[in-house]
Amino acid sequence: MPSPYRHKDFPLSSLNQGGRQLVRVHCRYCKRTHNYFPDDLIQIFGDVDVDSLMDRMTCEGGKHGRLDVSAFMPTGSQSVGLRIRRLVAIKIHRVPVWRED
Repeated sequence: MPSPYRHKDFPLSSLNQGGRQLVRVHCRYCKRTHNYFPDDLIQIFGDVDVDSLMDRMTCEGGKHGRLDVSAFMPTGSQSVGLRIRRLVAIKIHRVPVWRED
């Protein structure tokens, strides 16, 4: 019998369907908060569950443990002056591997 407390997966693509929702990531240690568009996070991590981003993302200030990740839709007063991080480019670090012939 399935557990009544088990929740369904909530993928990032579902945030785009209900309007302009954002993903808020907060580090409890260094008190940093960043807001992201779900489309930008889909390009990096794929269409994963919102709760799984806690384990996949790390704080830029160092390794401080799990991050608080939540989806929210800003109201009119909240969206004034709200800073949103946008994905500009993805850099791939290329390392040569040599073989002696």
